[in-house]
Amino acid sequence: LLFSQPEKSSILVRGLDHSRAVSNCSLVDDYRHQQLEQMKKRLGEYGEPLMVGEYKQLRMMFDSGCPAMFWLFAHTDGLYDLQDVIQRKLRGKQSGDGAEVVGIGVGSMVLARYSVDKAVYRAKVEEVIEGELFSVRYIDYGNRDDTLTKDDIYPWDEMLEIIPPQAVPCCFYKASEAISKKTSLNLKEMEAFTLLMKQSSPMQMDVHKRNNLALDVFDPSVHQLGPDLVVSLRGKDGRDVLHKLSKLPAFATCFSQKTQQLEKVEPIAVVPTVKAMKQLEALQPHVPMRAVPHPLHLDDADLAHDIGDDPPSPVHPMFTSRAVEKVMSWL
Repeated sequence: LLFSQPEKSSILVRGLDHSRAVSNCSLVDDYRHQQLEQMKKRLGEYGEPLMVGEYKQLRMMFDSGCPAMFWLFAHTDGLYDLQDVIQRKLRGKQSGDGAEVVGIGVGSMVLARYSVDKAVYRAKVEEVIEGELFSVRYIDYGNRDDTLTKDDIYPWDEMLEIIPPQAVPCCFYKASEAISKKTSLNLKEMEAFTLLMKQSSPMQMDVHKRNNLALDVFDPSVHQLGPDLVVSLRGKDGRDVLHKLSKLPAFATCFSQKTQQLEKVEPIAVVPTVKAMKQLEALQPHVPMRAVPHPLHLDDADLAHDIGDDPPSPVHPMFTSRAVEKVMSWL
């Protein structure tokens, strides 16, 4: 193909503009990557996935949940920095691109507007209703919104995965089965539990066990089915949170259930040994042994004989004597 000089100049200018645009995008991406890496460092121990160990700073805040699984998030300055980056990224966009996001469904990572404060946060889709309404979990706070539309959903930015989720689902360490399986609460229990956790926040946390792999939340195929961490919590007053929960009247039956179960256990029969029998005999006052009376009513009856292979177990004379004594008393 032959081009005139003006056409060649136009093509050259468009090529240069494209190169400059690509270069500018690359520079912006490099800057944002460095910015997020620095933010990760400022988060300190919370810039890495929470693992087994002690987190002694009073940082962990309660958001929502029940004793079987509750959401905590790390309250740090770095969290505010992260939110500032996200808000600036979407500045000027009043509505999301949910209608244009291809393949969005349960498990998808998105940026989602929160219906209360209208700000945008990192989130994971937990439910889609008829392709129009979305329920999402905000991964940096642990709360959930069930009333979002496509206009509230923005495409995910994989670069944001540099920062691990700042919220995590937890359960109590060494909690009784009545607590660890208490997934539903009545109104009184919910108010008491929420008030306790809110008043105890910010809290120190000891992680005793991690149930799931770190950063699994970014995997669309992984769905949240249970708590990630098994933890002990101490409130800002220094007291153990699970112990304080056991003192609440609303949960009295949950903590007494274990005791009740123990009370219902039947005593285990212990086979007496010869030594034990002799010790018991030594403690008892000496009484004359009573002879077994002759069964007068069985004079003309044939006695039954055991035809089993095993010999009969011998009966201790003390038991026989007491049985005779009771029979004689009854007579």
